[in-house]
Amino acid sequence: MHVRHRCLVLPLLVSALLAPRSVLQAQNASRDTSVANAIQLLRTNVRADKATIIGRALALPDSQANIFWPMYREYEAQAAKLNDERVQLIHDYVSAYDNLTDAQAKSLVQRALELDERRGKLARDEFGRFTKKLPGKTVAHFFQLEGFLNRVIELQVLAALPEIQ
Repeated sequence: MHVRHRCLVLPLLVSALLAPRSVLQAQNASRDTSVANAIQLLRTNVRADKATIIGRALALPDSQANIFWPMYREYEAQAAKLNDERVQLIHDYVSAYDNLTDAQAKSLVQRALELDERRGKLARDEFGRFTKKLPGKTVAHFFQLEGFLNRVIELQVLAALPEIQ
């Protein structure tokens, strides 16, 4: 991808994910609404948005697309299970928030770190699987986009959660 093309794609990626969900940025939103929106980010059409954005950015020829998309769907199915665990972690945090103890805070962080490790392992494993069937630059581009989109979503989720006091 040429630098000029990349400069056009990244702002589109950000606006595609941020613009429809600007409610997360509303200063007057209640904690419950913000948390519900954070959970919605992990559960709803974000996966479809990601697939559309990735498809447009990669612009794979049919020969690669026929290999990539089934592999991508398998990867996303596994990632969805981790997202479900992340949603449970958020529920647990919000439920305990008003009376959060040191022990609960420590446990929540340990669970979050373990989840991050498993997410990293999934990405490493899938990277190996993808590189066996697709060109290295295609796979690298996909994981670059995937990482970027996941970080944008994660920032939105974290911004919606109340800060530990």
